[in-house]
Amino acid sequence: MIPPQHFFLVSIFALLLSGTGAHAAAKAGAEPVLLDPEAAFAFSARMKDAHTIEVRYDIAPGYYLYRERFSFEIEGARAKALIPRGKKKFDATFNKTMEVHRQQVAVTLPFTARNSAEPVSLKATAQGCADAGVCYPPQSQSVRLSPGQTAGPTAATAPEPTASSAPRASAFGVPQPLAAREAASQTNAPQAKALPAAKRFVRVTSVDDTTQKINAAGRVTLLDFYADWCAPCKQMEKVTLSDPRVMAKLARFTTLQADVTRNTLDDKRLLKHHKLIGPPGIVFFDKSGQEMSSLRVIGFEPPEKFLQTLERALQAR
Repeated sequence: MIPPQHFFLVSIFALLLSGTGAHAAAKAGAEPVLLDPEAAFAFSARMKDAHTIEVRYDIAPGYYLYRERFSFEIEGARAKALIPRGKKKFDATFNKTMEVHRQQVAVTLPFTARNSAEPVSLKATAQGCADAGVCYPPQSQSVRLSPGQTAGPTAATAPEPTASSAPRASAFGVPQPLAAREAASQTNAPQAKALPAAKRFVRVTSVDDTTQKINAAGRVTLLDFYADWCAPCKQMEKVTLSDPRVMAKLARFTTLQADVTRNTLDDKRLLKHHKLIGPPGIVFFDKSGQEMSSLRVIGFEPPEKFLQTLERALQAR
């Protein structure tokens, strides 16, 4: 485990050593090299005392976490998250002021448990982005703690939740059965985004579904990765994909879209299959279904540059 006081220096050294940091890649016009989420947002948790947990994220340079995206659950207990104020940032894409955390953030979770002698099960969720213009899906870690114990940082993401009658408490609410909470989250899940009227994207939901549609297209295919929690995705939609020139050019493509807002197991597999950390990402395929890897668009791309990318894709077919 890297000592917290050394994490910042180690992260800088790693980026300098590689010579391919996100900022350098972006300036050079190449696909940015991004850290895995466990390195970008190193998680750890410890029991400060029998009724208090401290959750810490050490954030690598060039990355940030959204304050409003934190979520914490303690099994069999009631808790209230004490989250430090972040740096305010007006996001023109979401049209609101948001708070973000850089470098590090520590969240205190005072809780009441039915049996303070037993270990405590914690599920912590956070979501953030890279300055290179890519947003990570929400990342969850599950740990079991006893007083005096520290867990993490860990590369493990919590497995897909399953129905259970065991009570859980949100850090912002009252305990409820996990099955009921999951059902509610499905019911209230974000709806599909409104696509440009002049060109509708065909939705894909899995690796098999995507592969089948790409192979059956018979012409150059564009696969767009989108999520409601991804600010650059909103910007790409509002500025670039809605540009009349872009929409006219897209008529010559088969256009597919993977909405990974809900971060389901299929969403994760689809991102991994196409070697993406998170959205936005646009991947191009030729008539035979082979990816044209040199044309990948990672992050936001303005209309003028995107039109050039589309033309290169058409010429390469």
